[in-house]
Amino acid sequence: MADTNSQQLIVIQQYLDKGQTGEALAELLVLLARQPEHGRAQAMYGKILMLNLKDFQSAEDAFKVAIRHAASYPDLYYDYGELLLRMDKGTESVAVLNKALEVPGIDKDKIYGLFGKLYERQAKWEDAIEYYTKAILYSLSDLTVEEYRKDVERVKFKMGM
Repeated sequence: MADTNSQQLIVIQQYLDKGQTGEALAELLVLLARQPEHGRAQAMYGKILMLNLKDFQSAEDAFKVAIRHAASYPDLYYDYGELLLRMDKGTESVAVLNKALEVPGIDKDKIYGLFGKLYERQAKWEDAIEYYTKAILYSLSDLTVEEYRKDVERVKFKMGM
């Protein structure tokens, strides 16, 4: 069954990469009907619920299942962290993002960028700048370095208002 699930996850990811969300969702629902506590599938399901269906509560439920069963899956933390920010759940965001920093293979710049967003939303300007700066230091992409630099500039502008 593990091979079947792995193959099905690859197919689902291919659908998502092509923008074929409906097909991906149909495959996910088949996999989850067979194995409802499949962590990676729940993480993908949560992402679709959040981004495409704007069903934040159901997405959060899916991410909670995912984190219990696939705690070492890095993509889960980027999406779950983003969801918690959208839902203005600061305390939960900090807990999830801190846990993410312990996951092998996690892109720390993305997690620090989410921390920056969190603190920017809370008008904690110095903290936001600190975390966006950490994101810059951990980034290995010129493109994301530029995005984080713009984030720092935006926060500095807000500080002066």
